[in-house]
Amino acid sequence: MKHSIYKRKDGRWEGYVIYNDPDTGEECKKSFYEKGRYGQNVKLQVSEFMGKIENGDYSDIKKVTVEGCLKKFLEVYCKKLEQTTKEGYKRYIEKHINPRIGKLLVKDIKPVDIERFYNSERDKEFSEKTILQEHRILHRAFKKAMSDGLMSKNPCDGVDAPSPEDYEPTVYNEEQFIELLNKLHGHRMESIILIAGMCGLRRGELLGLTWEDIDFESNLINVHKNRVPTHENGVIEKGTKTKKSTRIFTIPSVIMPELKRIRGIGKLYTCINGSEYHPGSVSKAFSEFLRSNGLPHIRLHDLRHFNCTMMLKHGISEREAMERSGHSTSTQIKKYQHIIEDMDKKSADKLNKVLSKKSKNKTVKHTVKF
Repeated sequence: MKHSIYKRKDGRWEGYVIYNDPDTGEECKKSFYEKGRYGQNVKLQVSEFMGKIENGDYSDIKKVTVEGCLKKFLEVYCKKLEQTTKEGYKRYIEKHINPRIGKLLVKDIKPVDIERFYNSERDKEFSEKTILQEHRILHRAFKKAMSDGLMSKNPCDGVDAPSPEDYEPTVYNEEQFIELLNKLHGHRMESIILIAGMCGLRRGELLGLTWEDIDFESNLINVHKNRVPTHENGVIEKGTKTKKSTRIFTIPSVIMPELKRIRGIGKLYTCINGSEYHPGSVSKAFSEFLRSNGLPHIRLHDLRHFNCTMMLKHGISEREAMERSGHSTSTQIKKYQHIIEDMDKKSADKLNKVLSKKSKNKTVKHTVKF
């Protein structure tokens, strides 16, 4: 950034600043003038303007693009967010939003431009979940742009937010889970699959565990770390997803002998030491294991759904299920009740077959008395 202050031949003072526009990256020149004797106002204006540029507080409303607005949003307003969250925002912005509407001027963008962008994403067969995330990023960025005086209204307010259908996980029943464990016997993933199904940990929590986090005398597990993949720094270890996620609870005693056996085998046959494994590779290995052993496909995270479903099915209260699983709201637990109801309905439908069989020459009539 360059600047200069001098007295012109016509007697006026002129000060100018040559800078790179923080929103567009273009080299620009901003000039200030004064007819006074000493040029103090010009000096003050130049100094204040340079301060705004250095602090990222300046934007030329006539030039700010959506791309520039989102750049400032990431660099200034998202600075305190978790690295994984910021990287997720950046990925959506660079791969989805900027290529389509990044060059539009913020002052000119309208709800119809946003709607057209969402429709173009649908044409490319991106999911409603993806479009909803794009909507949330744009809404938050434009809200900050309003605070900066770059726009009077948020164009996202004039667009219906995408509403993806709730994901319906595939949940194993008890027999399928036992079959999975039998086939995993001696496999390096045996420990985390056993803990995932019986304790309901998230993937990052599983890979953050060490044997020191399990109290074999008191049957307690201490969940306080989370291992997550990042683009810039590889796999990092951080705290759990939420305050509720940090928890200590009792492990079902029935699996303790198995965990002791696995610990005795050594590190070669277990990946409970998460430092050796990338979370994505563990999910992929689990999927390949299911396929090679002829087992129904589920995600690694679906074992958490299995655990929550089993807790409710076998009479554990919603409050206790929340505490054990680290859910922060009861709404998250209630969704598993729906899965149980579906399972119950399927059981009833199967029992209907008992009375639906008819012989070729005889019709059976049933009379129900109350």
